[in-house]
Amino acid sequence: MTVATSWTGHVDDSGDEADRSYYESDTARAVLPVAATLAVFYAGFALVHHVVLGQDPGPVVGLVAGVSALVATVVAIAAWRNRIPIGRGHAVMALLVAMTAVDAALHLAITGDPQETVSFFILLVALGVALLHWSWFAPCAVGVWLAWLVAVAHVGGDALIWWHWAFSMAAASVLGVVVALLRRRSIDVAAAALREAVRAATEDAATGLANRRGLELLSAELVALSRRSGEIVHCTFLDVDGLKTINDEQGHDTGDRVILAVARAIRSSCRSGDIVARWGGDEFVVVGIGPSAAPDELKARVAAHLAQHHPGDPTLSRLSISVGQAELAPWDDGDTESLLWRADHDMYLRRAEQPAGLRRAFLPDPVRRSES
Repeated sequence: MTVATSWTGHVDDSGDEADRSYYESDTARAVLPVAATLAVFYAGFALVHHVVLGQDPGPVVGLVAGVSALVATVVAIAAWRNRIPIGRGHAVMALLVAMTAVDAALHLAITGDPQETVSFFILLVALGVALLHWSWFAPCAVGVWLAWLVAVAHVGGDALIWWHWAFSMAAASVLGVVVALLRRRSIDVAAAALREAVRAATEDAATGLANRRGLELLSAELVALSRRSGEIVHCTFLDVDGLKTINDEQGHDTGDRVILAVARAIRSSCRSGDIVARWGGDEFVVVGIGPSAAPDELKARVAAHLAQHHPGDPTLSRLSISVGQAELAPWDDGDTESLLWRADHDMYLRRAEQPAGLRRAFLPDPVRRSES
């Protein structure tokens, strides 16, 4: 599964790109069984064509079937050895479809038997299983129809008979579309369930921000990206001052409202490319690439947001937060854990410099304290 990451606060993999990746991987997995089946099918045809069709057309059709069996075998071996990239699954499947359509058209043109159109029926329905992107499905369906029309033009005969088969071809095409829609729907439902499971594991239910697990996953990717680009990573640790007092005096419902309001204020005060996460309780973390706003500036932004959006709420309009910050250079051997520790450590140092009424006891290992 491919996950699209939104650094503004949570994991967001619900876009079209994510669904497209599911379709690509599902089609790529189907290449091996389809190619193996065609290889066996055409190998058998290559052996019996000269018996069924006689000495005149038999060897020609048998040779074409043998070549098709060889192509399908090569594709099956490549898929079995994982030599076909997921992004090439539709292209390879389209090649198999084109090969099958040509074989069916050749067989129809040589035998002149309208009942050979049944092969085209099967192929049109199979498109719904093999090709999940409409950009591949539609051209291949048109190609199957063209192959059939060329063969029909070569055979000629009673037009009424061919109109009957054309109607059946249209019905098979509709059935192929229905099969594709059902396949896409089943994949979409499974993908949505998987996205929800990922979101539940990486998103804080109360605020919609990334939770601690989500922060670990996203920040690791961010640090790797920053080292490739040669940029620093900043980490800001934020703590709501006096939340315990608010919970004790005004109740936990008010405390939850404060946490949600602060989460929104922090997210709106940071850059769109930053990860914003709830570390736990009344603590938040912001991680991003490049230099960040100074702690005092970020405090001012959050305070301004709270005052603007909650002017009549004295608890929120006068709320204070403590902020600490640290940076990780691309050449530094540190990791996200050490970066978080230093940012939390800096927050406690800054808080210790505040007036006594706002000061809280300093702990030498704040990150590990929060995890306990």
